[in-house]
Amino acid sequence: MNNEDWSNDFNGLFNSALGKELLRSLKEDKHDSLIREAERATSADSAYGLIKEASGVMLAIEHMMFLSTVPTDGEKRV
Repeated sequence: MNNEDWSNDFNGLFNSALGKELLRSLKEDKHDSLIREAERATSADSAYGLIKEASGVMLAIEHMMFLSTVPTDGEKRV
């Protein structure tokens, strides 16, 4: 992203119907289904892998949310 300030673009996305559905889908459909699969896993290794995958989904969501609030051009937000 070459130090460009994408925060307004991310913020616009997350406030749009598409962005809200994207976040809902990642959280409720992907993350939560991985957790349910981990609960039904037959081995500890399998459950651990699914939980790590679910954690990655949440880390990606958190990273995108961070980018929507922190400008990279030195601008201060109030």
